[in-house]
Amino acid sequence: MRSVLAARVAAVVLVVAGPAAAQVPRVPEGLPPLPETIVLYGERLPTGADLPALAPPPGARVLTLDEAVALARVLNAGQQVSDLEALRAATDRTRSNAGYAPVVDASAGLTGEQTGFGRDSTGSNGRTTLTATVGGGITLLDGGGRAAAFRRLDADARRFAILADADAEALALAVAAAVLDVARQRALADAVEEAVTVSTDRLRLAAAEVRIGTAAEVDAALALSDLNADRARLLRARVALAGARATLGGLLGLPDPDAVDVREPLVLGPPPDTDSLAAAVVAGNREVRALGVAREAAEAVVDEIRSLYRPSVRATAGLGVTAFDGGFLPPAFDPGLTPRLQAGLTLSVPLFDGGERRRQLDVADLRIRQADASRRDALARARADAARAVAAVEGQRALAALEAGNEAVARQNVRVALAQLRLGVITPLDLRQVQLALVDAQARRVEATFQARLAEFELRLLAGDLLGGTLLAP
Repeated sequence: MRSVLAARVAAVVLVVAGPAAAQVPRVPEGLPPLPETIVLYGERLPTGADLPALAPPPGARVLTLDEAVALARVLNAGQQVSDLEALRAATDRTRSNAGYAPVVDASAGLTGEQTGFGRDSTGSNGRTTLTATVGGGITLLDGGGRAAAFRRLDADARRFAILADADAEALALAVAAAVLDVARQRALADAVEEAVTVSTDRLRLAAAEVRIGTAAEVDAALALSDLNADRARLLRARVALAGARATLGGLLGLPDPDAVDVREPLVLGPPPDTDSLAAAVVAGNREVRALGVAREAAEAVVDEIRSLYRPSVRATAGLGVTAFDGGFLPPAFDPGLTPRLQAGLTLSVPLFDGGERRRQLDVADLRIRQADASRRDALARARADAARAVAAVEGQRALAALEAGNEAVARQNVRVALAQLRLGVITPLDLRQVQLALVDAQARRVEATFQARLAEFELRLLAGDLLGGTLLAP
């Protein structure tokens, strides 16, 4: 008995000693192919199943991660709205909009006048007057209001530009997460396909043993049941993969969301410099920067309101002509022309407005305090999110490495268990447990890798570095 057991163990060692640690565990060659049907409990049952591939349609775009982000920035409608808002604010930033440019306009008027109505009137007179004027004016002194308005327009332009970049970063993170999810779902589907291969080999072995009478029909029935369960799991994985691709296509703004695919592998690169990225959150976070610029705009509004308390001087000049014609409308068409030139200075001094300017100033001061509080809140949230992201990056990378080792061991366990099952050392149920352990280890490794990569992107987003360089770079 010991000699037989030793021979079996030696055979198992020969199977394990092969270099195929990363290959799909297979039953040793020599077994007949799996028949299309097998007879179990007096009933002929099919051994195969037609599973829909749910693959991308012909002509689908196959993108890298950076290509997907670049395409989303061009096609995504939400990003276009943000970019146009930034363009609008930049267009508003002009000295003319701030009030520095002179104003020139033209005006004309036609007036009819009739006097001498009533019974006691000794006569009536009518006159038609036509006036035309071209004039202009410019503010010479306004108490600093124009300079404050230009600072506000400049701050608004910078703030909306930062917000557009922040929206682009958020879109890049969403696209990166969608790309990683496609890679994750593909890796999970590949793991289940490996399980289907192992279950198929197990059924081949069980069917052959049933035919020669060394195994009971229940072993083949269990093998077929487990194979179909793995096929069902594979179909669910393919459905999830198709859904992930459709989600990515929606973010890209494609007319056919499912006509896209990504071939980026779900692997970990060199570890990022988490300390530098966490430190960059203070100065680089775009939300925090935008709120800082919002405070500058609020300060400029305060200066604009304060300028209303100060005297203003405006210079005006104009050239006009007046035509007088006898008779009420219509005129007698015998005009007398009188040209005129006018110029002058206007001094305005605010005296009383019922406290309206004071109220506006109080509201503007509240906006400054709101901007300060909002910036502190955003900075505190960004620091907390960065701390969580750093912990996730370090923890999930370590977990991914641990699960990779577990997966390697689990794959070897399946190879050994397949050989042991053929030798009769273990039962099919033992093999099934070992096989499921491999699937679980693969799923845990894939999930840890996905979470680590996603946390790296989130940390780069918080540091304002997500759009710098390539997303695949560490």
